[in-house]
Formats: sequence, C-alpha cells, structure tokens
Amino acid sequence: MLQKALLILLGVSISKAIRLISRSRNGNQPVAIAASSEDDVILTSPPATKYDVFLSFRGEDTRHNFASYLYKGLRNAGIHTFMDHELRKGESISPILQRTIGESEISVIIFSENYASSTWCLDELVHILECKRKFGRVVIPVFYNVDPSSIRKQNGNFGKGFDVLEQRFKDNPEALQKWRNALIQSTNLSGWDSHSTRPEFKLIEEIVKDILRKLNYTSSSHLEGLIGIARHVRNIQRLLIEARIVGIRGMGGAGKTTLAKAILQELKAQFDAFSFIENVKEQLKRISLDELQKNCLRELLKDEDISIYDIKTTFMKSRLQRKKILLILDDVDNSIVAADLTKVLDWFGEGSRIIITSRDMQVLKNASAASSTYHVPDLDFEGAFHLFNLKAFKRDEPSKGYMELSKSVVKYCHGNPLALVVLGCFLYGRQKEEWESALEKLNQSPPKDIVDVLKLSFDGLDDKQQNVFLDLAFLIKQGVHFL
Repeated sequence: MLQKALLILLGVSISKAIRLISRSRNGNQPVAIAASSEDDVILTSPPATKYDVFLSFRGEDTRHNFASYLYKGLRNAGIHTFMDHELRKGESISPILQRTIGESEISVIIFSENYASSTWCLDELVHILECKRKFGRVVIPVFYNVDPSSIRKQNGNFGKGFDVLEQRFKDNPEALQKWRNALIQSTNLSGWDSHSTRPEFKLIEEIVKDILRKLNYTSSSHLEGLIGIARHVRNIQRLLIEARIVGIRGMGGAGKTTLAKAILQELKAQFDAFSFIENVKEQLKRISLDELQKNCLRELLKDEDISIYDIKTTFMKSRLQRKKILLILDDVDNSIVAADLTKVLDWFGEGSRIIITSRDMQVLKNASAASSTYHVPDLDFEGAFHLFNLKAFKRDEPSKGYMELSKSVVKYCHGNPLALVVLGCFLYGRQKEEWESALEKLNQSPPKDIVDVLKLSFDGLDDKQQNVFLDLAFLIKQGVHFL
C-alpha cells in the first residue's frame, strides 16, 4: 500500500497532502600597500576548490615559527589549509603543488628575508599570480620582518638572495625577469606588514579574521547561483538578531541542510567557535547522545582529549562561557533530543546562537520556548524551472524543442528542490524520445532516487499523519481535487 501510494502521488500528491496536514496541525584592517587592478582579468572558469588557503613560505625562515603558528590559527578557525610539510628537494615546483595552488581559493605568501633565494618559492609565486589572473583567486602577501620596498626593489637583506640568483641565472634573463615582475606585482597587493601589527599572535588573529571575511564574501557570491537561497539566508540572519535559537522547518528535500550550511559560511567569521552537526537523526542510530555532545565539544574547543565524563563539568561550562559560539544541529527528529542539545546554549558565551533544522514543527517548539522558526517554502515555478534547467541542460534555458517537456517535469515535481535535481540529472543528455518515454513511465515506476526523495517526507510524519496521507492518496487516485 505504501509503495503504491508513493508511486501514485510523486511530487504533486506529497506536497498537497503535507500542506493539508500542516494546516490541520499548526493553525583591524589589512595594511594597504596599494591595490592593483592590472592583470585582474579572469580568463576562464577556475578548477573546483579543494582548499580554502594555500600557504607559500620559505621553510628555513618560517616553517617552525610564524608559518606553523598561522597554519594552526587557520585550522582552528575551521579554514581548510594546505601547508607543504615536506622539505622541498630540487629547484622546480612540482605539478601536484601547481594543481593545489589552482584548487585553493586564497593563497597567502609569507615573504621573509631568504624568500628570494629559493627558485622554488619564486616559481610558486609566479604560479600563484597566474592563478589570480586566470581564475580570479585571492592573493594575500604577508611581509614578515621584511620591508615591502626591499621586495619591490630587490635590495637590502632580502635582495642579497636575489643577487645570488642573478649570478646563477645570468644566461636565463627571461626567468630572472619573470621572478622580478612577480615580486614587484606582489608588493602592489593589499597585505599585512609584521612591523605594523604586534605582538605576533595579534597579527595572526587579524590575518585569520581577514581570510574569514574574504572567504565569506566569496561564499556570498556563490550563493547567488543557488536558487533563492540568498534571500532565505538574509531572512534567517534577521531572525538571529533577536532570537538565540532559530529553527528551520521544511519538507524532505526542501533544502534545509543546504540553507544551514550557507548560513554557517556567512556567519562563522562573527563567532569564536562553531560546529555543524550534520544528520543528527542518523548519527544517533550509531552513537549515544553523550558521544554526540562530546564530539561537538571537541570541535568547539579544539580539544581532542575531552571525554564523555567531561561534558557536564563546571570547568567545561567555564571554558564554553568564554566563547561566542554558533552551533548548527541538522535534521533533528526527536523533541527530547532537541531540548537536551539546545540546553547547552546557557553554557555558551554572550551572543551565541543555535540553529536547528527539522521537518517536525513540534521538535522545533520543544527546542526552546524563546526560539523563532523559519519555514523553507517550495520553489515557485520560475525558481523550480531555473533549477531544473541547470541540472538537465547545464544552462538557464532548455534546449530547443524541450520547453514543454521541461515544464511538465517541473510541474510534476511541485517545487521540491531535491526532486528537481534528481530528475534533472536523470534526464540530462537524453534524447527527446527518451524524455517522453521517461515522463510516461514516471507515474507508473519512477526511479528509485525519486521514491527515496518522496519517502523522506513520508518518514518525517508520525503514524497518524501517515494514515491521513494514505487516505489522501486514495482520494487523489479517485479523482478528488483539493483546493
């Protein structure tokens, strides 16, 4: 009976049934060393991002001090950072390292006294600036105990290393000029001067904050490519001004997790610590609630030695109260679990916030009496049509001759983002005849992925709701229409 109902209803029936049920139930800034726009022309789309930050540095100068401290600061802020921990051999930058630079959103160049004595570092610098020009990557220079003017003019102690290279490569003036140009160009970028921000730990703190701001800006621009999500992020940000706990509610596949992740990217720079606990419901099938809380505290406090016996001690409370924390609990389906997990907010420092996603309004109500709730609506037809086209055709509009077929699929999905994505990917690259055949078969035997999407919503209902759902399925099959 359940399988049959799911096959009959698909997107339209599920949306109508859930809507009817819902009605019945719920009545310091970087030192500007001059900004350059020269060569800031993006020539092609960038490769997929693998790292947030790539660190370029002279190992003998900074590996065991500043570079390592900065690396730790970035990792503690949740910034995925690449640091070459191997001692470099030979003079040429490896292809793997070149690819890693291209796959990093931001490159941080730590200029130190002996940086220009290394052909490896200089080739790395050239490639970093090439990725900036070609892909629009962000480059941040850090002038560590060196004067930017010494880099620009290749003089002083910094210039001594380059003088040696000039003798070694006197028969290769092209390479020398390439390195010289890269050094000059780097000093025209907005960066950080260690002589201007002291002590050193403060410099690292400010660099980390600057990188978080830049990553958030990049993330914000990426949000516009996710249908309607930027508007939802802004709406939830407004709720978080007043509410300490905000719930995100929506049917299965509506995009609650995607929205929560987007909010994390937008807001994490404003907090001392943050944690995203994904798929709480499924995690609690494998581990205990205490184990889940222990893992959360380890991430928030960057302390792998925390045990289950530590999680409710007064010392743990005092550690948490020193931090402004953002905690996101994704896919919570149990009211008792929600209430227990959100109690920890009283242990967090001033300005802390919790976001919780669920399909069940009652779970969100029990999380906190003072919470606000944001409902993620289905996509309107225009937004749904756009999303489907991006998946089915990899562009904003359908191919010639596919307009009416595309509209039929979009109507069929009834605004459910996950169903639109699954069907768009399913139909991508298929001929028109295959589309027609697939649409005919969908009402009888849809792909397993579509059934799984629909079952997400069904499984989110309690027993009484499921019975109502099946009754509605029967009525819809008999031709009864609901206003």
